[in-house]
Amino acid sequence: MSRVPFEWLAHLVTVPVSAGGEPARFVLDTGIGLTLVSEELATRTGARDAGRSFSGRRMSGQEVAVPLATLSALELATLRRERLQVGVLDLPGLDGVDGFLSLEFFRQTPFTVDYADAAVVIETPETFAARAASGTPVELRLEDEGCSLDASLRLTLPNGRQIEVEVDMGSDSLILDTAFASELGVDLDTDDVRKVDGVDETGYAYTRSFTTLPGTIHPAGAPALAQADPKVMFQQIIYEGLLGTAFLRDFTVTYDMPGSRAIFAPTEAAS
Repeated sequence: MSRVPFEWLAHLVTVPVSAGGEPARFVLDTGIGLTLVSEELATRTGARDAGRSFSGRRMSGQEVAVPLATLSALELATLRRERLQVGVLDLPGLDGVDGFLSLEFFRQTPFTVDYADAAVVIETPETFAARAASGTPVELRLEDEGCSLDASLRLTLPNGRQIEVEVDMGSDSLILDTAFASELGVDLDTDDVRKVDGVDETGYAYTRSFTTLPGTIHPAGAPALAQADPKVMFQQIIYEGLLGTAFLRDFTVTYDMPGSRAIFAPTEAAS
């Protein structure tokens, strides 16, 4: 296996990569779907325009289209992909970030995010087998659009209801659609709920409500992975929810895209 130290940028995990032979720093984001490179990096590496675009949706439903390009090679430690289809996007406001690394990059190779040791691990068959034997497996539903790959799991809420949430390292807290607030006994109009109104990059006006969700959440069928009284953000979104870093960083998380599963281990078990 190979270990790559990561650095935090707020709640985002950033890793050093080689893109088209150029050193760069990417955000590792399991919720981005499509690997992205900045316009500046695309120019610097001579990424070839693919002559088509890719359309995705933000969590609030706005469609975003980005042009596609072919990157000659992208490397993270020992993992190398050649002639990779990437989206090209201006990345304002993220100082020192040259792109976003998605699950699609790892579609054939299991990898681990070791939060305790601040490292991303590219697994070998032997080290992956050890992770699988000692951890708790959780089934993932993959949404595969060729150059884009997303993963979701079933999450049990404090009232026992199971919903599907996207596994999203790009988000911080648990995010739930506002439709679930009342059935979970959360009054969004009380003084202890912090509200933020804003407008996103597409011009969409949103209201976000931040509070604590009483009780425990856990992946369906895995009560040993429970987290008590999680911080939660409610917003009107097109998903039932997104599971962010505030939950994931309590564990060492191995992503097995070929097996459509994630393997969770307590951070104390990290080695």
